[in-house]
Amino acid sequence: MLKSFYTHTNIPGLTDWVSIQEGFVINCEEHDPESLHPMDLAIFTVHLARKLGVKMQVSHLRGVLPYDNSHDNLLFDAPLAGLVVGRRMRFLRGWKDYGSCVKCFNGLGLLGEHILKELRRLQVADKVSLKADAMDFLRTRKKRDSNGLQSVFNQVELSRISDDEINSLDLESLAIWRVYGSRPIVCSTSSNMGISLHEALRFMQKTPITFCGKSFTILNENEGWLIIWCPDEQADFMNAEKTEHLRALETEQPPLTVLHTYINRKQRDPGALKDALDGGGYFFPTNPQSSDELQNLLANALGDIGRERRCTTQQLLDDAQVRYTLKSLGCAIKGNQIMVRVGVEGGLYGLMAGYLVMLEETLLRKDTEAVSTWNQASIGAALAAAILADIQLRDFEKIPHSIRKDLKTTFPEIHNFLQNKKLGKDMPTRIHGVFDLANLQSLAQLLGVVVERHLSGRGTAFVGLGSSSYANGNRCYGILKTSLELNGPFMGKETFHPATHTLNPIAQALIYADDFHRAATQPVFTGMSDEDRVKFIMQHVRKPEPAGAASMAGYLLARLDERTLSVVELAIVLRLAGFDSKLFLEFAGFNKDAQGVNWFLQEASEEGLYMETLAKQFLKLLDCEIKELLDSSKRERVHSRLNYRLRPLDPATFETLNPVVNIYLTGDNTRQPRFKLVKCILEKYLITSDSLEVLLAEDQKEQNLAQKVDSITVINFAFSKISSTLCWMEHKLEATGQTMLASRISSMTSKL
Repeated sequence: MLKSFYTHTNIPGLTDWVSIQEGFVINCEEHDPESLHPMDLAIFTVHLARKLGVKMQVSHLRGVLPYDNSHDNLLFDAPLAGLVVGRRMRFLRGWKDYGSCVKCFNGLGLLGEHILKELRRLQVADKVSLKADAMDFLRTRKKRDSNGLQSVFNQVELSRISDDEINSLDLESLAIWRVYGSRPIVCSTSSNMGISLHEALRFMQKTPITFCGKSFTILNENEGWLIIWCPDEQADFMNAEKTEHLRALETEQPPLTVLHTYINRKQRDPGALKDALDGGGYFFPTNPQSSDELQNLLANALGDIGRERRCTTQQLLDDAQVRYTLKSLGCAIKGNQIMVRVGVEGGLYGLMAGYLVMLEETLLRKDTEAVSTWNQASIGAALAAAILADIQLRDFEKIPHSIRKDLKTTFPEIHNFLQNKKLGKDMPTRIHGVFDLANLQSLAQLLGVVVERHLSGRGTAFVGLGSSSYANGNRCYGILKTSLELNGPFMGKETFHPATHTLNPIAQALIYADDFHRAATQPVFTGMSDEDRVKFIMQHVRKPEPAGAASMAGYLLARLDERTLSVVELAIVLRLAGFDSKLFLEFAGFNKDAQGVNWFLQEASEEGLYMETLAKQFLKLLDCEIKELLDSSKRERVHSRLNYRLRPLDPATFETLNPVVNIYLTGDNTRQPRFKLVKCILEKYLITSDSLEVLLAEDQKEQNLAQKVDSITVINFAFSKISSTLCWMEHKLEATGQTMLASRISSMTSKL
């Protein structure tokens, strides 16, 4: 019975009339029988990636380099970042085949959703229909020779193919071809997801399969079709680097991708959906769409098509292309009405794969008791997907048996751990989100996050780095609320933090420096010529794009604002890693002269006094004498480490487990440092690398010592434990504990 929210009394017949389903596109509670379990699709996303060339995780983790052809591990120790902040730090990337971009999980999830549904249809199909589909596939396979594209099988060979041979055909490859061989994918994106989809389709064109002694690829080179709805280069939220990259996709041969551009973001999803409906293709939005949001999009898109064609509703629904797209969206057609049964969530479930891979590689190391993950809320779903994956694994016993079986095959370490232990209890987890302060953040507003120290400035928000897609009732926001209600890994505003544009290039440089140091300390490096060394670094070290460094920037800002980190600690590590002020400005994309300094400081000043001060101090510190900077950093470090014991970013009970902090890096689709700049950084690094190694060794001893129980740990742990148990005394206990800790820290630092 429908409730009446805006009447005081029951009015006969009123609620009955309100409950009548009116309209062309209607939300309904009917279940879509083909809908997939989130964990089912997340696992298949990894399986699909491996089928298209991604390698499995390797267990010999020590010494492996990012961007190396021998493996596709995603998790890498970050000792320099750890030296800066005094915690165990790791970087979590996307797969290198997709620009190390986290959005590859989103794109592959959307691709995988339709492939998996088609695969399951083929697996239960009768012999006659299966053979018909298989013969269509084999009949159209082509390979290029000197005379152009030629058929792989001639008519005589096709006529001799037996039923037993059909049974040996790879059904996954057949499913990929049936879904994407001739129908367009229409992707609405800021840039990166479209790039990842383009790369995935190219891999489908290059991935070989063998049948009846002949080898060919899943898709022919002239199959596959991608339309990217991306920002126009004149849009105020687009940048030149992304425009260059996207335009290059459009000119690639053989042709695969075309661009449709928009100025206003409101044009993006409706325009992309309209293209999909017109062409009988697939609608791949960057952000997940709830059923309510999809209902609205469909009503608008179909209304526009109807007006353009000047046709009736029934004529529109008789169009085979329109019907195919509606079916791909899980909609049902009843009479002249479209019943929306589900939203578009394949990308959300695909994004869970990144978190699963991170946990698998963490468990492989056997050195971690707690995990804190920092995830930029870059595409609405990135943060929500990590939380959803964590929540799903915490309820392992509720996952269907068949999916748990697939989990065991794909993620054996996770499966073995969950057989006897519980995530969140035996291995506590925390998930933090980071948002771009230059963007309007509806999620930050919903969570009650207030930023007082910093201003948004006039800098263009990093493309896609926003949570404006979140709204009350949105699927992603619902996941965050569930975590709050269940005391899950994400705890609302206390785990949601801003990032400024001033800190972003510093974060980029720190990430770059960590990978630079890793490459330069490889045994093979010492025997190389100067030129080969630079080439080796350029092969294995890439600057993250601005959005790619946002999580690191958010973490650094949270520590700086809590006074548990000093700008001196940032400067000394980057100085020892080969940066001075001029090289840093050039690395960050500024001129390395007075004009570059002025631009950097001007942009910092527009984010408020704190960022202006930090920028000025940072540039000055980068040019200080090494000995002076080392001495200052050691004094600053003592204050930072003790303050962190007083004001940790995660609960004291969590921090006592010496958690590892994983920083999501979203991609490296940006201009990379040129040979000359890398050479200059390397020359300076080689002069200071011995000092850096000494500092790293000293810091490791300090971190090991810090894990021993002392009075600060005892006080912090005790009051955290009691206050979480006795909620009614929480504020009083917290105040008492903070007073005692502050007194202890003051006493310790006064002896320096």
